Amino acid sequence: MKVKILAYVLAASALSSIGISVFAAEVEEVTETPIAVITETVESKTFSPAADRIYRHPILSQLNLTEQQKAQLIKIEQVYGSQRPLLNNQQRQTLANLRHARENLVLNRQFDGSRAREVIAQEQNIWAQQRQAMADFQFRQLQREHAIYQVLTPYQQQRYLQLRQQQKDQHQRDLYRK
Repeated sequence: MKVKILAYVLAASALSSIGISVFAAEVEEVTETPIAVITETVESKTFSPAADRIYRHPILSQLNLTEQQKAQLIKIEQVYGSQRPLLNNQQRQTLANLRHARENLVLNRQFDGSRAREVIAQEQNIWAQQRQAMADFQFRQLQREHAIYQVLTPYQQQRYLQLRQQQKDQHQRDLYRK
């Protein structure tokens, strides 16, 4: 019975953030020699967004990476990141205002050619900024992919290319199904 109580105390202590000393008052002193001592180290990992991208990557997660490779890839992710450029709130608001301006141009009794050209120029300016941001992003992604590829062993590089091709093929099949 005493061993059973001790097991419950150990389980409750392990599952909670409360130390075993809180439960010690409830346990009677055990005079028998324990058969075995159970020790366990519970490790809690908090992943950074960069580490999370590596561990969840559909291809890299299948390559049996060493801890050293994972650490290198996490550093690469931190350097290059992988966030796509999005329109900022000001650009979104400006585009919304320009859409309203377009509607007003259509609804007005007389067409205002100079205002129409101004609206179009402002829209084109925003989209040009977005195209440049996307080009910069794609450049960083190529740098990132090159750096990742260099960390892999020759076997992993071969496997990486195979998995990448399978992923592309699957994407093509999915596009034609829709």
